[in-house]
Amino acid sequence: MNSFLAKIRPVLLLASDIILLYLGLFLTLFFRYGQGFNWQIWHNHWPIFSGLFFLWLVIFYAFNLYEEASGRNFFELFSNYWPALILNLLLSVVYFYLLSPSTNLTPKTILAIFMVIFSCLFFLSRKLITQLTGSDKLCQNFIFIGYQPLINGLLLKPTSLQRAGLAPKGIINESPAALDCPLPVYQLSQLEEIIKKEKINLVVINETGNQAVTEALFKILPLKVNFVSLTNFYEQLKQRVPLEIISRGWFLDNLTEGSKDLHEFVKRVVDIVLAALGGAISLFLIPFIVLAIKIDSKGGAIFKQRRLGKDGKIFIALKFRTMYQNAEKTGPSWAKESDPRITRVGRFLRKIRLDEIPQLLNILKGDMSFVGPRPERPEFIDELTQAIPFYRERLLVKPGLTGWAQINFPYADSVESSLKKLQYDLYYIKHRTIILDLSILLKTIRIIFKKLGR
Repeated sequence: MNSFLAKIRPVLLLASDIILLYLGLFLTLFFRYGQGFNWQIWHNHWPIFSGLFFLWLVIFYAFNLYEEASGRNFFELFSNYWPALILNLLLSVVYFYLLSPSTNLTPKTILAIFMVIFSCLFFLSRKLITQLTGSDKLCQNFIFIGYQPLINGLLLKPTSLQRAGLAPKGIINESPAALDCPLPVYQLSQLEEIIKKEKINLVVINETGNQAVTEALFKILPLKVNFVSLTNFYEQLKQRVPLEIISRGWFLDNLTEGSKDLHEFVKRVVDIVLAALGGAISLFLIPFIVLAIKIDSKGGAIFKQRRLGKDGKIFIALKFRTMYQNAEKTGPSWAKESDPRITRVGRFLRKIRLDEIPQLLNILKGDMSFVGPRPERPEFIDELTQAIPFYRERLLVKPGLTGWAQINFPYADSVESSLKKLQYDLYYIKHRTIILDLSILLKTIRIIFKKLGR
């Protein structure tokens, strides 16, 4: 269902940034050296800067600057760009500090000028690309067949449709009077006429199994339109699974766990390597964290808690203690974003995820992974299983330090928010690959960096 716009825009954004990084460097050197600028100066700089540019592009990706929506909202673009720029500046300092003995380059002034020039070019290019790709001619016209309240939710907040280059032109439903829908409503007999009139090239189908609908769709096959189910349409648009309209059959059709063996093997190897590396790097931090926890509040530094892992297996999750002692003396309760039970040191540790360092042991043991649904407590699992359909299906994979739900949705502190996070968890379980895992790990950098800035 991806429109031409949705496919080409991220590529344009990435290509323009690559060009602008080198153009910005050229202009920087030209302004820095003036009449003394020559091609030898350029050749001395561009190979060294190329490695830095690769790191910059990775950070830009982590901060959502290559999402299809990037640039359509200036405030959102700026709020993602400036922390990425700060992080890139820190990376640049480390990069040149490590390389300076072999390159004799310590480009402090050049780096400062470059960041100003590139930033100007960056925002100008984003504005230009937004204008070029904002044409209605690039949008994919589509029509719904069959109504669901979920459709109305998409139409009331059309931002996602616009960002994906999708233009809704109507809905086919046999009972127009029963709909509270902002789109024109047509009869099934009008389908072929509407497709030709509105130049429809995508049909979103909700009414599967309806013989009349099936016959109507076969009649329009010569019109070369594309078909997609409402479930898949919503899933690709929102990148979460619509629990309202799926059934048990969805899991049988979509969760091909038998084909994930290679992914699980590679992921386990990566988990072991990263956990061992992360543990070694964090060794020097642990004494300071333990000391800070002890000074700030009474109690042990390590907190142990029962959690449910893959296939419902109970394991003991390890974390640095971030709450006061006896914080749950009245029984288990939801953790909240601004929880009064959290200590001052605990609040800082949670912001930059340092409280999760002990969970590297859980990963080494195989109870957890770096990427997966959040490990939940058995008490809450029992409660949520009764309130939310298919909640236990999130236990098909190992829980993770971070995950698709964690980077796309705020902290879950109720049944309602847990339902929304489950939609993201199921999307991850269905689509998980090493590439998606890597993407989640990179985008977690953005979450940590933004929390640190609050």
